[in-house]
Amino acid sequence: MKHRDELFKTVSLSPFKYLTLSIRKQAYFIVFALVPQVLMLVLTESFASLSVLLAALLASIVAEAFDFEENRKDPFVWTIALIRGCLVGLLLPSTFSPVTVFFVSLVVLFVNRKVLGGFANSWLNPVALTVAVCWLVGMNVFPNMMITIEDLQSRNPTLSLIQNGTVPMLSVDARVTNFLNNNVFGTLGVSIPDGYVSMFWDTKSLIPAFRFNLLTLVTSIFLFSFNVYNLIIPSVFMVVYVSLVRFVAPFFYDGPALQGDVLLALLSSGTLFSWLFLLQWHGTIPLMNRGKFIYGIVAGIVAFCIVGVGSSSVGFVFTVLMMNVASPLIQTVENYFEKRYTESVVAARVKLVTEGLNA
Repeated sequence: MKHRDELFKTVSLSPFKYLTLSIRKQAYFIVFALVPQVLMLVLTESFASLSVLLAALLASIVAEAFDFEENRKDPFVWTIALIRGCLVGLLLPSTFSPVTVFFVSLVVLFVNRKVLGGFANSWLNPVALTVAVCWLVGMNVFPNMMITIEDLQSRNPTLSLIQNGTVPMLSVDARVTNFLNNNVFGTLGVSIPDGYVSMFWDTKSLIPAFRFNLLTLVTSIFLFSFNVYNLIIPSVFMVVYVSLVRFVAPFFYDGPALQGDVLLALLSSGTLFSWLFLLQWHGTIPLMNRGKFIYGIVAGIVAFCIVGVGSSSVGFVFTVLMMNVASPLIQTVENYFEKRYTESVVAARVKLVTEGLNA
């Protein structure tokens, strides 16, 4: 009797187990991943950036508040509003007027919600769309990376940016670099020059999303480890984009053959941040693996054409928007092959089973 009672205690009425996190839990993970980015702005006393972020965040919440009676039943929409507002604020330069940011973001997010639908219904990424409109309104406040053709033709354009002061060096950069060269890279027979630690830690860009690249890398490991994002699109995109930057880009500016500067491409244009937080917005990507693979390839090519080897303040935003437009076409191709597979393979197997049953 005792054994039977213990057995019943282990029986669950919920026999199903989710293979991936729910959308709600994914959103909570993303919020948690964005908190360190905001904290770094606080610790570095980047009050102008914080003002812009607060304006975008407030606009995102107000845009949802217009449908308060409907949304109050589901607090999840406020989590999405929080993510959306933070991303917009982090992708805008600190020189942007917070008042302008608030009104432009409010109008774009409200219209996007009413015309295209709410979360996962809009086929256009609302964050990318908002930042793109802000750029059209105030493109003069977006920074331009001071890099020349001569820099690109050198063997190490990133080092040129560090040496000319475009990327300010931390006071501890030399000591950290010396430690890494002596204890890590020295064992591999290589060394890194002064300035790369600063490039990873804080580029001091006017756009917060471009600044803390090491933090973004750590965040990506955290999110991918918990399966918040599917790995197909980001991994395929990264392979394609990095390969094009490394092996193809030098032919366009007469640089050293097959020696394109990958670090410049990844660290100077918010590529890592946008790759992590924008490229896979719900409702804008294919659902099946074949479509995701194609999406990643096309996204890498489009990013190379728009962002190039870096030094673009909004290139990745327009890459995302172009992929949003291309996504329905990719899904059409995806559905075509799935239909052919169903008609040829699955139907044939069903026929064999039916003939076997009638034998």
